Amino acid sequence: MLKKNNLFFKSLEKFKTKNAIITENGKYISYQELLINSEKISKKLKPKKKLVFLLGQNNLETITGYISFINKGYTVALIDFRINEIFFKKLIKLYKPDYIFSKKNDFKIKNLYQTILKYKSYILLKRKKEFKKILHKDLMLLMSTSGSTGSPKFVRQSYLNVNSNTQKIIQYLNIKSKDVTITSLPFTYVYGLSVINTHLFVGATIVLTNRSMIEKIFWEIVKNYKVNNFSGVPYNYTIIDKILKKGLPNSLKYTTQAGGKMNHVLIKSVLNTYKKHKIKLIQMYGAAEATSRMSYLKWKDVHKKIGSIGKPIPGGNFHLINKAGQKINKRNKKGELVYKGKNVFMGYAEKLKDLSLPNLNEGILKTGDIAYVDQEGFYFIEGRKNRYAKIYGVRVNLAELESILSDKGVDTIMREGNENKIFIYFKNLSKANKNIKYLAKITSINQNVFVVKKISKNNLTNNYKFKI
Repeated sequence: MLKKNNLFFKSLEKFKTKNAIITENGKYISYQELLINSEKISKKLKPKKKLVFLLGQNNLETITGYISFINKGYTVALIDFRINEIFFKKLIKLYKPDYIFSKKNDFKIKNLYQTILKYKSYILLKRKKEFKKILHKDLMLLMSTSGSTGSPKFVRQSYLNVNSNTQKIIQYLNIKSKDVTITSLPFTYVYGLSVINTHLFVGATIVLTNRSMIEKIFWEIVKNYKVNNFSGVPYNYTIIDKILKKGLPNSLKYTTQAGGKMNHVLIKSVLNTYKKHKIKLIQMYGAAEATSRMSYLKWKDVHKKIGSIGKPIPGGNFHLINKAGQKINKRNKKGELVYKGKNVFMGYAEKLKDLSLPNLNEGILKTGDIAYVDQEGFYFIEGRKNRYAKIYGVRVNLAELESILSDKGVDTIMREGNENKIFIYFKNLSKANKNIKYLAKITSINQNVFVVKKISKNNLTNNYKFKI
């Protein structure tokens, strides 16, 4: 039986014959077929609220399972399918999930679980010996904070969180049932999942692929199925800027960007490319702790407010606080950005007992980002709170150093080294020395403090963000 607080059951049933999914090999799946297949999985599940680990990827099995578990009222922990077996077994030992839905024979856990259903390339595993646990009635999702590294820390998201954020995103992006999107981001990434949720909610169509934007076939899929929107992080836009200036598909109407700050030079270049193709760029700001998104920059403002995260989403609010926690009322004065909205998460989970905790945040999120608001009410992120290095006794804000080079179109990551050193990781070393000289001149920091390092492809996370 479907739960009344379920996100999807009311909307999906009314779309029936509309196409919900197009697989990479060209198979069309209607909403009716999607619901029928999800019910097949649901019938194998116990009616009482349970915890399920879903090892997700951009395929039909993951979406079908996701809808099934949510419709059943279960708490779903979304875990990247690429997780190492050792890390995964640690999570199992810590959280003792009642069910696991994953690709066949991915993990050797037959001593604890038995197969109760096979669905295409996935199997549904049930725990042999039930472990009693208390799950908060409002707890819908557990989103990993670490991609596939196996951290036990999850973000606890409620039905209200997901429902609220989904509807607000639909509102400001004006997503319609005629829209066609593509899975350009991982399903288990909160940004990628929000694309799935918003398009399912309105009866739109989702093209499923695990292909990267760097592959030619990705763009052939976009063209063949007339995809009119996709989402990306800054890394995706470096690909668009370098490879596709003359070859963007005609079907594209808009794309969205979040997942980190995009440097000013890249933004301007992408905007120039998009202008030729009549495509809109919608930039946004969000976090897993806000169930995805907190603000967006309207298309009409993107050219005059380069680098801004825009204004809060409908129903959300921003304000800034100083180090003493007092509200800052002056414009153009820096402080920690605080968000208020129904999409603010319930709190973190680091162990099984945490899954029974109530909402600890009450709609308030201290983002940890340092920002300011201009005279017209547009917000700008300047860096992260507490990202400091101590150089010869003087505190240096690493985020501000990154921002200085970012404005020149240079992507870097700063890390505190030892013995009064700052490590600077560059994507491209060809102009590293020149940029270090510039940074030293601007900041009056001795050039010898900076140590050059190279960012390699291995430094990309599964969400296409840079890591060290």
